[in-house]
Order: sequence, then structure tokens, then C-alpha cells
Amino acid sequence: MKNSILIVAILLGSITAKAQQLPLISNYLNTAYLFNPAFSGIDGKTEITVLNRRQWTDVQGSPETQFMSFNGNQNDLKFGYSGYAFNDVTDIVSRSGFYGSYAWHVKFSDENSLSLGMGGGYVNNTINIAGIRVQDELDPVLYSQLNRGTFDLNFGFNLKFGDFNIGAAIPNLLAPAIDFSDNYIISPFQYQYMRHFVVNTQYDVQMQKGLMTLSPYLTVRANQVTIPQVDAGLMFNHNEYFFVGAAYRSSYAVTGNAGVHLTENITMGYAYDFSLNTYGFALGNSHEFMLRYSFGESKKDKRLENEIKKLKDRQRRQSGDLEDLLNDRLDEFKDEVTEGQKALFDAEKEAMKSELTTAAAEAAANNSQSSQGGSILNSNGSNPDGTLNNTNPSGNGGTIATYPNTPQGGRTNSNIKGYDPTQYAGNVQAGSQGYYVTAGVFGARNNAAKLQNKLRSQGVGSDLFQDPSNNMFYVFLLKFNNYESAKQARESGFNGQYGGKLWIKVL
Repeated sequence: MKNSILIVAILLGSITAKAQQLPLISNYLNTAYLFNPAFSGIDGKTEITVLNRRQWTDVQGSPETQFMSFNGNQNDLKFGYSGYAFNDVTDIVSRSGFYGSYAWHVKFSDENSLSLGMGGGYVNNTINIAGIRVQDELDPVLYSQLNRGTFDLNFGFNLKFGDFNIGAAIPNLLAPAIDFSDNYIISPFQYQYMRHFVVNTQYDVQMQKGLMTLSPYLTVRANQVTIPQVDAGLMFNHNEYFFVGAAYRSSYAVTGNAGVHLTENITMGYAYDFSLNTYGFALGNSHEFMLRYSFGESKKDKRLENEIKKLKDRQRRQSGDLEDLLNDRLDEFKDEVTEGQKALFDAEKEAMKSELTTAAAEAAANNSQSSQGGSILNSNGSNPDGTLNNTNPSGNGGTIATYPNTPQGGRTNSNIKGYDPTQYAGNVQAGSQGYYVTAGVFGARNNAAKLQNKLRSQGVGSDLFQDPSNNMFYVFLLKFNNYESAKQARESGFNGQYGGKLWIKVL
């Protein structure tokens, strides 16, 4: 009888060791930190999750597992933490315990990071003696201490390259052995933990600017004595409404899971496993329920929103600076046109006065000469005193318009000092590309020439050019190679050497 009980216990322990030392979960993409502590706080969320799984529903005493976990982060996503309590029962064998984990997230750039996690916890193992039915109720095995606990560690890491993740974890790192009884000659009655290895890969395809995500993934679980189990699946998540996925679990089952985001903070999920092994129809299928509650906003999403806000503010400031510059240029152009019109009016007024004065003087001279018997003109059209007569040869009574001769490439004398000689009007090619500090703009060349004459009488050298884009004539004093130098000269009035209105013309 003793041997029978021992065989039953060993078989149950073996089943538990090989199949249930790591509780099987189909929603582990939503709770990856349960098996890899490096995922603690990686998504920037603070949440509580409850899981309940019933496996092989057609078998009495089939595995049933419950999880209650929390997950969060601190210090602007640099550190994460998680913890969970669990209860895993398979017939008369059960395990329960709790784990706490801490993770460090190192960012190499906005897209690349390394996460390292370590977890530790206490696990209690129990064999339910009341569930054993034997003929010999005095068997000494029934009086053994079949309730023992132990301490264990978990370790894991995860590398993130853009939208691709690859990581690994070692649950049951210490691989402790639990002695239930040493009353046997052959060997003690033990429960042996085995060191496990879990490798995970996942690639997130972002759609509609992150509103939806399609994630193919691959997970491999292995230990020293069992054949590695491979999970290959695909998960689609709409961040506002639902998620749905499917996976193939080697040598075991096909899994389908789905869930809905009931609110911004509450998510409910369900997973169904259909067994594919030899005894799948006899064992029945598996059901798993998940309920998750998130507190507040995701720090990761919040940080992204802050970055977007900063970028928009920067763009807004740049747009504002550009708008201010355009407004300044528009105001300068308005002033330029207004002042040019005023200068044109003043120049025409002065010309009209000069013409009237000249006409009056000529009329008086003619009257005087007429009284003496006629006017005296030299054969070359000059007056008797040798000065040129400004009367238009055409006989229409007008005057000949004259233009100042400002040689290109020669030095122009000017009362404005302190600038490079090559910048002065007359020493530059008028109309070439650059920034011109101008004193007036006119629609007629005659009027521009008159302003030149006026400036020359004040000792200020100038030159003019016509802009073919608007056919306006610009009278300028100096030309600069950059806007800032031209702006400084204009605003300072050439360091206080010019008191008139000035503008900047850009070609």
C-alpha cells in the first residue's frame, strides 16, 4: 500500500513538474511580466489583472489556475515593478505563492532600449491527503508533512529595436528541491523544481498612427527533461475597442482569444484552447477569463503626447517668427511705396517750381531783349554769357531732363563713412543679387534721377536700377551681402549719418 501511494504521488508530482510548474496561460501577451520580469512597467501602465483558467474540462481534478497581479512604473518609465499571487491546483497536488519583480529600462534612443528584470517569491506546495482513498488508513505516508514551501528567483531581459522585441527569462532560477518526507530507505519523497527557459519574440506593426497594432509573435518554453513547446501566433489590437488573436501551441492545442475594451480603463478577455494531441477529445477543452483595470493614463502615451505638444509648440513659434518677418517685410514694402509716392510728388512739385521759375526768367529776358530789338544767341545755341540754353530744340518750350552720371565700378564720394568701399553705390553692379538699402522707389526713371540729384547735392552718393518683376526704379545708397547687415544699416541710419527714410530691397 505504501508503494501504491508513493507511485500515485510521484506520478502526480511528475505531471505537475513537467506540465504545470509554469502555469499555462493563453493571455500572456497581456501579462508578459508573469513569466519575464523585464516586462514589468514596460508599457507605462498601472494596472490590476485577474485571470482564471480551467484546463481539460472533461477530466476530474484537471488543472485550474488563478492569478491576481499588479503592474506599474515610476521615475518616468525608467523603472518598473510588478507582483502577483497565484493558486495552481491539479487534483490532490496544489501550489500557491506570490512573487514580486523589479525592472530597469535603459533607453539608448527613442526607438531602442534594454530592459532587465529580477523577481523573487515564495511558493508553497501541498498534497491533499484527504483526497487519497486507500484501504490502509494507517499507512505512515499519510502522516508525513505534505505541506512545504520554498523561496525562488526569476530573471529576464528584453531588447527593443524599434517595433521588434526579443527577450528571454529563466523562471525557477534556483531550482530548489522540497523534501516532503525522508522516511524511506531508497530515497526521500521529494518535489523537484526545474529551471525553465522562456524565449520571446514579437513584432508590432503600427497602423493608423498607432491606433491599431498587428503583432506576430513566437514563444519557446523549455527545461532539462521535456521537449520544448513552441507558441506561434498573431494578435490584433484596436486600442479603443477590442483585441483578437490566434496561436498554435505545439503538441498541445490551437488557441483563440478575444477581448473588448469596455471603457478606457477596463478590459475583459476570453481564451479557448482546443486540444490537438492523441487524447484531446477525451480530455476536453480549456477556458480562460481575464479582467484588467488600468489606473489613469499610460505614462508612455502621456509622454508621447507631451513630445507631440512640444513639437507643435515649436512649430507654432517658428510659424509665428516667420509670420512676424513677413509682416515686417510687408510693412516695409508699404512704407516703401508710400514714401516713394511722396518722394515722387515732392520731386514733381520741385521740378514744376523750377520750370516755372525758369520760364518766368526767360520770359523776362525775352521781353528785355525784345525791347532792344531782339535776342542774341550764339550759333551753337548758347547764351551770350557762354551758358547752355535749356530750351528744348524741338521748340515746345520744355526742358531737357538730365541724369547723373554715376560710373559703374568707379568710386563714388559720399558723406556716409565706415563701410567697405565695395558696398557703396557706384562700386557695385546695380540690379545684381543682394540686399539694397534704398532711399526711394519710383514708377518713372525721371523721378528716380531727380532724387539722385537731390542726394548728390547733399553729398550722398547713390545709384539706381529697375526691378523687372514690377518695373519700379530703386534709388540705393549701399548694397550688402546679407539681410542682417542691411537691416542694421537701415535701422541705424548708417550709424546716424543719414536722416531720411530708408528701406531694404531684396534681389
